[in-house]
Amino acid sequence: MRIIILIIILFFIQSTCFASEMTDYINSLTNCCENESYQTFKSVIKGNATISDIEKQFIIDREISDELESTFIYTDLENCIKIALEDNYDIKIQDEYKQQYYWLYKNAQFQLLPDIFYNFNIANLEGQYLVGGIVATVTHEVPIQSLAVLQWSTINQGKYFFLLAQSRNLFKAYKANLEFTKEERMRDTVLAYYDTLEKKLEIEVQKVNLYDRLEQLKYTQARFDAGIGTLYDVKRAQAEFARAQQDYTETLNSLRLRQAALANVLGVDILDAIYPFEITVDQRVLVNPDRSIDELYVQALEAREDLRAKRAEVEAYKAQRSSNYTDIIPELTLSYQNGLVGTKRAGMTSHNSITLDLRAHVGKNLLMGTITQLKSDTALVRAKKLELANLQREVKENILSSYYDSINALKKVEASKVETEAADVSLDLSLTNMKLGEATFIDVISSQNLKVQANINLIKNMIEYNKAQTNLLFEIGLLSPKTVLRDYKPKFY
Repeated sequence: MRIIILIIILFFIQSTCFASEMTDYINSLTNCCENESYQTFKSVIKGNATISDIEKQFIIDREISDELESTFIYTDLENCIKIALEDNYDIKIQDEYKQQYYWLYKNAQFQLLPDIFYNFNIANLEGQYLVGGIVATVTHEVPIQSLAVLQWSTINQGKYFFLLAQSRNLFKAYKANLEFTKEERMRDTVLAYYDTLEKKLEIEVQKVNLYDRLEQLKYTQARFDAGIGTLYDVKRAQAEFARAQQDYTETLNSLRLRQAALANVLGVDILDAIYPFEITVDQRVLVNPDRSIDELYVQALEAREDLRAKRAEVEAYKAQRSSNYTDIIPELTLSYQNGLVGTKRAGMTSHNSITLDLRAHVGKNLLMGTITQLKSDTALVRAKKLELANLQREVKENILSSYYDSINALKKVEASKVETEAADVSLDLSLTNMKLGEATFIDVISSQNLKVQANINLIKNMIEYNKAQTNLLFEIGLLSPKTVLRDYKPKFY
């Protein structure tokens, strides 16, 4: 009997100590969720909410901002695309390359113009010289010539036309590369924005879950203190809160990294904490789902800028190869000189001359240099054609991948909607049944876990579908601010 009484006393002391420790623990955890007006856990077992959803949104945003120690810069997808097209560094770099090849093309156009230059020559001739190679004579002369010269190599053996064609096609290639880079960075911007939005919405779900877990912990502790709860419920609530904290911390870190990635694509300061203004996400159909992969591929062959650039590059190197045949064409040079010639002693007299110079070539290096260069350029042209064919194959593969990613993601979205609705009903039923004594607290926790995961899955699948549609739009060459923002109606605060 004494042993039983002693066990009861020890159990009472342990329970009292545990209750005191749990109270301190809960108070320390409450620092993570300072806004007492934010009632969750179904407003503490289906009570009435004291603040609006918008006010809750601002509370969550402020707490996330404080935890990241960053001031949020709110924006939306449309604004991000505009900033990226203006400030992205890859676009700026490609624009400079396009400018380089534009001026090289202009330079090739002016190659047909003659050269004009001025030539002044003066010498001091003093000493003994042979006259007629026989008679030696001593002289001292200062010959002088001052001439303006116009020299024209006509069509430079015909190379002019091939140089012009090559430079024109290279300019077209880099112009198309610039447009393709804009489309790539626009796609990267959309994907980075959706990645950031996904983490923003996910962390908000987990923040609310954190409030719920804290309220559940307080609730179970209060029941335990009143003698109607169990220690197991308290420990389980404590474990669920700790796990919610871990999930929240991990997502918080992911959010900051996604913000940095988005800022980098936009070309703004990496430390800028870009934060989507949207409070939800819906799937957006950007490509007609009735179009087949073959139809989309035909569209891509016509519209993609990288394919257009590669075709222009092939034509440029064809022109380079053809220029080798001009090595055997005679070279004609016309020169006109006008000026003064004479000596210091005899004075200067006018000088005018027209020279026509014709040189017949047998190729370079006894034609062997021409032939080997021709074979080298032919191999280069074949390589560029193979690169074009390989790029077309990659485009078709990417279209297929994005096409089926879209179909798969859409199916997952529909399933997630059913899952989310069922999880909400399950949580409501578990709370009602618990109040009626027909369910345990463990049932509530399980229902809460299902609800959190269902909401996160819905967000992920919505984002996955939108990203797949964006990729598909890019792969068929139709990505532009107008097409990617079609029916874009974000829900703001």
